[in-house]
Amino acid sequence: WRDPSFCAEVGYDPKIAMGIDDGVFWIGWEDVLVFFRNLQLSWNPALFLARVTTHSFWPMNQGPADDSFNIGDNPQYILTLSDKALESRASVWILLSRHVTKHEQEGVEVNDYLTLHIHRNSANKERMWYPGGKTCVMTGAYTNNCHVLVRYDVTGPEDKFLSLVLSQYQKSNDLSYTLSCFCTSAFKLCRPVKDQPFKSDISSEWTEATSGGPPGQVGFQKNPMWSIAIPESGVYMQVRCSSVKTFAINVMMVKVDRAGKRLSSIYEKPVIDTGDYRHGFVATNAHWIPGGHYTLIVSTFHPGQVGRFRLMLKSSIQLKPTPIA
Repeated sequence: WRDPSFCAEVGYDPKIAMGIDDGVFWIGWEDVLVFFRNLQLSWNPALFLARVTTHSFWPMNQGPADDSFNIGDNPQYILTLSDKALESRASVWILLSRHVTKHEQEGVEVNDYLTLHIHRNSANKERMWYPGGKTCVMTGAYTNNCHVLVRYDVTGPEDKFLSLVLSQYQKSNDLSYTLSCFCTSAFKLCRPVKDQPFKSDISSEWTEATSGGPPGQVGFQKNPMWSIAIPESGVYMQVRCSSVKTFAINVMMVKVDRAGKRLSSIYEKPVIDTGDYRHGFVATNAHWIPGGHYTLIVSTFHPGQVGRFRLMLKSSIQLKPTPIA
């Protein structure tokens, strides 16, 4: 402060400052790195026309510790923008705040790395299952700071429904949080549609004798298959399957002319199909299935892969899948 030209450049007079206690002070950057752990920048929430805040809890046992294959069990929210917000290309700011624990207040290093991803959704407001991909319009950066602030500028009608997906890196603790959404135009915030109420949980495996590979392979008919009878009234049904991350897997269900029919190939379009073979995890949202007999097949992309898998069927009524010998 002995250099008058420097004081003039930064607009600071040390003599005047000595008589004013306004909390404003100057500090060298090297000292900032020594004495401060975080640097927060102020912004004014009052600049936004609309705001919604919600509080929730994310238990450690909800979803996988590593969500690089499956984000379906992560906390998710659907942000629905008004027509005016779409027309004006509104700006959306999303503040995700992790609740600080007593240990953190006492200076213990935090190992909870949190972020938020944004996906485009549809009017069905269904849950997102896979990270990245064509639907993802913003991928957040993981941080152990207690605040994650994300800005998204609306580009057009394709942003009518936005999924906000919370994510942790190597999740290891329960976590309480507050999610605050701000927008320059009106919007609504809700949860994705709920899962179907009934569940069939199947634990099975591919063996040397039952790992036949994808459709088109000679051994396809050897794959694990189940017979499912759907009543005449029909049913809503969704599928999930998980295995080791080195296996690319698929689940499909095909209508057949009799119960317990084992398929050697696929000749008609499946009523349920998890799509391209994916490593470690596949899922579908709910599909309406008319009455009839069906065969459900679980396969790996490469024939001969041996390992276990878990198959979960969720439905609007209780189903009884029967293994096909």
